[in-house]
Amino acid sequence: MRRRDWIAWDGYAPWRDTVVACRREFEKVVLSFGLIPWLIPPARREDIALLYCFCRRLDDEVDEAPDGHAARTALEAARAELAGTAPARPLIAAFHAMAVRNALPLECARHLLDGMQGDLGPVRVPDDAELIRYSYRVSAAVGQLLSPLLGIRDREALVRAVDLGLGLQVSNILLGVVADAAKDRVYLPATRLAAHGLDHDAVLADPASPRLTPVKAELAALAETLYRSAELGASRTPYRYRHGIMLLGRVYGGMGRAIVADPAAPTQPLHLGWPTRLARLVEVLVRGFHPEVLGLTTPTPHDPTLHTAIAGWPGVDPRAEAARAYGTVPARPSL
Repeated sequence: MRRRDWIAWDGYAPWRDTVVACRREFEKVVLSFGLIPWLIPPARREDIALLYCFCRRLDDEVDEAPDGHAARTALEAARAELAGTAPARPLIAAFHAMAVRNALPLECARHLLDGMQGDLGPVRVPDDAELIRYSYRVSAAVGQLLSPLLGIRDREALVRAVDLGLGLQVSNILLGVVADAAKDRVYLPATRLAAHGLDHDAVLADPASPRLTPVKAELAALAETLYRSAELGASRTPYRYRHGIMLLGRVYGGMGRAIVADPAAPTQPLHLGWPTRLARLVEVLVRGFHPEVLGLTTPTPHDPTLHTAIAGWPGVDPRAEAARAYGTVPARPSL
């Protein structure tokens, strides 16, 4: 057997070809960020690669479906396979075996499917609460599946991981305004648009209009708030992954800010020039020596109001429910 065809966990033997292909694909993606995938232990790399490919293939099936009916059929098939009520394809079977072995919250996989279902047909996001719920389903939920694979099970760290996932999706929304409008999807909240004399129809009519700049700037600021909160949980992340996770937020946060200033700015990390990639890496290395990141000081308490729209969901700040109900921030419990 060739070295590249080797698998770290014998339990993946029934799906060897699928696991090997996913691992190779994942390694290429990690390298595109300027990171070294081989720093991840082989068994963990396989697990993470399966999670990546599971999410990627579902996304591709929905985006490449010839019509809404075909996309819904694909999502329902995935639900049935995950639930065990239909024979599973190799990738989903391997993913499910990995999730069970690692005690991952499969509820989050269902959240992801719900988010993808919401993308079918026209999309109009009414307010920030719905924006946060959508961002959790398609991004933060994936982070909750990924975190245990990185050795992150501490509740405070999982709360911060939610912030990172939310921030990444808000940045993705900024990067995809034009492309989404072409698919009859507008994720810029109606309430924010109305504050600037705009509505969803205005976005559809001219998604590249400079009139949208103030709204985009507000969302970029929201993303930055979420990224800063996420970084405060870095000390609870295993050191081997800490800088890579921080780099992810820095890269997407930077792209989000850039697209606000220049609609022609890159919308994919692969399209970033090496000077930009190097600058983000230096930022992370410098930030990595901050006392809070090193765990030398007590991090600033998490702001539960960031999670009020998703109170009670996996990984969410447990004080979010009270913050939503009473409009105040309750005393911080021991996490």
